[in-house]
Amino acid sequence: MQTLKQTSEAPKANPERLFDLIREAFIGKLVVPEFQRSFVWQRQDIEELLSSILQGYFIGTFLVLDTQTQQPMFPFRLMEGHDKIPFAVPQSHTTVRLLLDGQQRISSLFYVLYEPDIPLQWSNHPHKFFLNLKEAIKGELDDAVIGISTRDKRRMREYEDLVQNYEALPFSRLRDSGDFYRWLYNEQKIWNNSDQKNIENLYQRIEKFMIPVVSLASERGQEDIVNIFERINRTGISLSLFDLVQARVYPKKILLRNLWENFQNSANKELDEKLSKMIKPEFLLKMITLWEGKEPKKGKILDALDSLNQNHFEDQWKKAEKYIIKAVQRIANPKGGYGAIKSNLIPYSTLIVPLAVLLHAVEERSGGETMYRKLDRWYWSNIFLQRYDSATDTKTYQDFQEMKKWLDQDTPPDWMTDLTIDRIDLDVTEQRSALYRGIMCLIVLAGAKDFFKGQTADLMTCEDDHIFPKSKFKDKDVDFIANRTLISSESNSYRKDKKGDKKPSEYLPLFLENHGHNEPTLLSTLQTHLISEKAYDAMKRNDFLRFIEIRKETIKEAILQRIK
Repeated sequence: MQTLKQTSEAPKANPERLFDLIREAFIGKLVVPEFQRSFVWQRQDIEELLSSILQGYFIGTFLVLDTQTQQPMFPFRLMEGHDKIPFAVPQSHTTVRLLLDGQQRISSLFYVLYEPDIPLQWSNHPHKFFLNLKEAIKGELDDAVIGISTRDKRRMREYEDLVQNYEALPFSRLRDSGDFYRWLYNEQKIWNNSDQKNIENLYQRIEKFMIPVVSLASERGQEDIVNIFERINRTGISLSLFDLVQARVYPKKILLRNLWENFQNSANKELDEKLSKMIKPEFLLKMITLWEGKEPKKGKILDALDSLNQNHFEDQWKKAEKYIIKAVQRIANPKGGYGAIKSNLIPYSTLIVPLAVLLHAVEERSGGETMYRKLDRWYWSNIFLQRYDSATDTKTYQDFQEMKKWLDQDTPPDWMTDLTIDRIDLDVTEQRSALYRGIMCLIVLAGAKDFFKGQTADLMTCEDDHIFPKSKFKDKDVDFIANRTLISSESNSYRKDKKGDKKPSEYLPLFLENHGHNEPTLLSTLQTHLISEKAYDAMKRNDFLRFIEIRKETIKEAILQRIK
């Protein structure tokens, strides 16, 4: 009988301080194997991670491999953005630690604390992360963590003012304990002894946060290590809110998984598949929580649903199904709705929940045109102020309460009354931002005819493209939303020749010719893209700056029609 070969001892997890790991990444001791994917987390992912750490939640284990620097088991690279940090020159190490599992989490924290000048995934600009101290001291830690694109000048100014007034801190100021304590006890002027202690406790939650780290020795062998890595990635599924709720309501004979699967089948019949996928099971749970009078945060969702019996829960679930579909249909409708005909045009998926419960509130009141106009104003005001960039659960609850009052009365919420067009920054280039997508939806609602044919375009197949082409105006910032619209592939083909993209003065005569050399008819087509006669004149002269100035004004007029 063959004797089994003795195996290495099973790897064990040892606690390490999270800050120490990030410091190792900074000095080039903790690195990423080349076979790992790039840093792909987005702002919301990073905000959730920071909030979890502040609340002391488990954020998973890390897996590292110790290997020789000169002859590593796998080729490696430094943490993403390392080369963008001034004075961060990697030191020479005999061995390095390859981060096999945990890259997105460490890369996120490295990004937050050291602020490398690189954009996040699906973004053209870097982001900075702040801790809102007022919210943090109140215990609203989900709302206290704020990430802002450096391109968003309005919100950056807002948070820079809060930092100046000691009401917020950049997370980058937390990476050095001496700097933090100097700020807390010598520099800031507004927080008293009790507040200082609370802020210090928050800092220590991050600074002393421990993480289980499994360290593998290179002696295990390459094949063994690859197998371990594959298994961790295959089984590394975190427990979701939906899973937790399912476990809590199961004793009441509520089969939540069955309810969700049945809803998915019906939603797929009523909505485009990609729009259907925008709806998460948590959305319906949040709607039920709101109807039970509670804020739709994780802990309160569980509390609210615990109090419901089977019949009441299932009645509320059916109602949530009905109105969540109505909300998505309204958002996607190009006529009478909000124009997000494709999932990548929906400004905020987080607005689906409050819109759904407010649609129910309107119908419950047998509301007419006036109530629906209030609802529309609320929706567009949120988009153009980008209110749902953060603290979404809190805003959902507040808006639900305030909007119900406004539906019955004449006075809108204060934040809506204070909204002016000057607060809307149209120098937006981020295609995933709510403001950018909202303006694209306005173009959809304006009709966006085919430039070449002058007929209704198939907007589902149109491309989000530049009006003044990038290749011809390289010295300009052509990515502004004011220089973009939805253009059919056929129209685009006439905007190019063998030499590449044409300037507006070169392609406009072709469009004019196809409109029977009738300029008023061509202008009618251009106006469905929010391009006025004056903007058309600037296009004929290839005057980019004048065009942008004029089109911004036209876009502002279109926005004002929605928010007033």
